[in-house]
Formats: sequence, structure tokens, C-alpha cells
Amino acid sequence: MPTRLPPLQTLRTFEAAARHRSFTGAARELHLTHGAISHQMRALEQELGVALFERRSRGVTLTPQGERFAEAVHDALERLAHSVAELRGARALTISVLPAFASHWLIPRLADFNQRHPEIDINVRASPVLADFGKEDVDLAVRYGGGNWPGVVALPLADEDVFPVCSPRFADGHLPRTLRELAAAPLLHTPLQPWDAWFSALGVDVMPGRRAMTFAETDMLLRAAIDGLGIALSRRLLAQPELDAGRLVRPVPDSVKSDRRYFIVYPPAHAKEPRLAVFRTWLMEQARATTMPRVLDGDAPSEAFG
Repeated sequence: MPTRLPPLQTLRTFEAAARHRSFTGAARELHLTHGAISHQMRALEQELGVALFERRSRGVTLTPQGERFAEAVHDALERLAHSVAELRGARALTISVLPAFASHWLIPRLADFNQRHPEIDINVRASPVLADFGKEDVDLAVRYGGGNWPGVVALPLADEDVFPVCSPRFADGHLPRTLRELAAAPLLHTPLQPWDAWFSALGVDVMPGRRAMTFAETDMLLRAAIDGLGIALSRRLLAQPELDAGRLVRPVPDSVKSDRRYFIVYPPAHAKEPRLAVFRTWLMEQARATTMPRVLDGDAPSEAFG
């Protein structure tokens, strides 16, 4: 009879614990509790009849048997992940992105990708919630933040700066030309990018006055600006297509560099997937075309802005 193997999930947990040399690190990566990791590892040791870890006050270390087993399990999971990725070549590549990024930046560019790579189908999922690669059938995500998400590969896609935008028809074309005029205009608000923090980053001591409307999502905020409802703060990557099309303009040249950026994010097991590599390269090429040159005459970003 074939040798009975431990459950695949237990082997994944062991590989993570061995790689981190820490049950706590494995718990963070796999979104489990420290106790659940410890329980699974004790059960695995009992099933195999050998000690895989030495428990110490400051963590764990692998025994010689654990070292050998960890290498074998890692190689086996890598081969299995590669085989799964090859089989997945028959289905669409699933991408998880924020709604504003999808509608203002990604979707207008997908025709170019389809023309270059008609053999790769793309399934776009737009959601404000971060993709959970362990529970969702998602191959790659584009996230905006600090890049310190556990258990994933996070490749920088584009830096960002933040500046005001509005419709050229706003206020019948009588747009503010100074920061003080800007502060007195109807401003569109979102908790994601507060005006007072933006003015403070520029070192301008003004209090934003007239509040127009507040939006929970960036996509709605930009739509409201395009429709002439007020002036919005926007990230360059999202605003540039609308600026190029003339639907938005910059009433003042001031800009503040963001301390966050866009990242291409995917699980380490997907790294060798050929379709993912093709789409990742295309994303980076498109981002470079959007953000370069980032700084124009009279458009130097100020200090970091969250």
C-alpha cells in the first residue's frame, strides 16, 4: 500500500514554520493563531514519530530530522505549485484591484494587453477589500499601501503624489489660482486623503472652508470632480488619464508626495506562473508610461503625505 501522507494543510503549515523558524511568523503568514500552529506541529511530530522542532523560550529551531524534512517538503510544494500553475494556464488570470484603479487606470489599458497577448484571458475583480490569496481564487492583486503585507511578494509598481483636480467647467471656469483661494472653494472630501493633512504637508496654515460632499471611495470622488461638483484630491496614477482627456484639470500646480505607493502582489507559489509574469511585466511598462516624467516644471512634490 502507498505510504499515508500527512494532510496537505499540515505540510504547508510545517513549511511556513520551518521557513520562518517561528510559529508566530507562520501564524501571521497563514492567518492562524500561534496555538493552532503549535497544535498542528505536535500532531505532525506524533504522526511521524520524530521531533521536528526544538522549543525554546525565544522561538523554535529545527532538529536535524526537521531540517531534512523541511527541505523535502519545500521542494515538493514548489513542484506541486508549479504543476498547478501550468494546469491553470487553461483558465483566465484573475486580478484583484481597487475600483478606482480598475475604472480610471487599468480598464482603459486592457485593450493594449489583449492586442499583445490574445492567448491570455483576464478576469478583473474590483473590490475595496484586500484579496485573501489563501481563500480566494486570485492570481495577482494591485494594492496601495506600505508594502508590508505578510506572506506575499510585493513588487513596487508606482510611486504617487497627490494634488487637487477639478472639471474645467467648475465654477464656470473661474478656478482658484492660489492655495488660499483653493481652501475657500467647495472641496470634495474623502477620509482616505484629508485636505487638512495635504495643506499641512505643504506648510500652508489655512483651514479648508466650504465643504461640498464626502465620498467613501476614490472612484466616486473622481466622478464627482469630473461632473463639476467640487475640487478633489487625487493620486497621479488615477488622475492622469482624466487630465490627458481634458475631463479634469489642475487648478493649482502644488503637489505632495505620498508615503505610500502601488504594489503588484501575489503569493510566492505563483511566482513562476508564465501568464502572471507576462501580465506583471505589462503592468510595470504601463505604469512607467503613466508616471514618467513624474515631475514637470513648477510641479515639484512637497514632503511625504499619507
